[in-house]
Amino acid sequence: MAEKEPHLNGSYPGPSIPPPNQEDKHKSRGCFCCLFGCLWKTIVALILIIVLAIFICWLILQPRMFKVHITDAKLTQFNFTNNNNNLQYKLDLNITLRNPNKKMAIYFDKIEANAFYEGQRFDTENLTIWGFKVERKSTHFLNATFAGQQWMELGANELDFNEEKSVGVYSIDLKCYLRIRFRIGDFIGGDHKPKVKCGLKVPLSSNGNLSTARFETTRCDVHLF
Repeated sequence: MAEKEPHLNGSYPGPSIPPPNQEDKHKSRGCFCCLFGCLWKTIVALILIIVLAIFICWLILQPRMFKVHITDAKLTQFNFTNNNNNLQYKLDLNITLRNPNKKMAIYFDKIEANAFYEGQRFDTENLTIWGFKVERKSTHFLNATFAGQQWMELGANELDFNEEKSVGVYSIDLKCYLRIRFRIGDFIGGDHKPKVKCGLKVPLSSNGNLSTARFETTRCDVHLF
């Protein structure tokens, strides 16, 4: 007769699992902190190197924004008829672009000139057909002509028009949108899109006779961004 297996009370003790090694945990955590610290120091060092390189380039090149002046403006027609809200105009402008930089040439790929009166645009002209380059310490001359007629609704601003008509001097704004590139040696920078704004006080000349007012050379505001 086979012997019975002895009855076991309670659970059978299995193989013992050693507790996790706390020293290994500290080592892995220390390695992670060390890696993160090295990565952070590398990023900070790269940022400092880039900032230092930009500062050194700025000291060497000393870049300056180009300057725009309206040297002459001739307004031979500026008539508004309120029965059909029609503005008839003819405006000629002489514009100078000055590159004051000693080490950078400037490519003007696009100049879109917009003429405004009382906040309303009445004409747009493209002043660059093929584009041009202004060399270092050089000045380029442009002519812009706005002529034609445009529907406008002056509304309450018609009082301002009548007042300026009695004086013979009109407040006309010129806003230009450009696309330019900078050249330093053989390197040509990417496209930049500065904006130019000129607030003009233009006297009206009719039948070839100038009014007592004279146009004064006006410096325009140039914003790279």
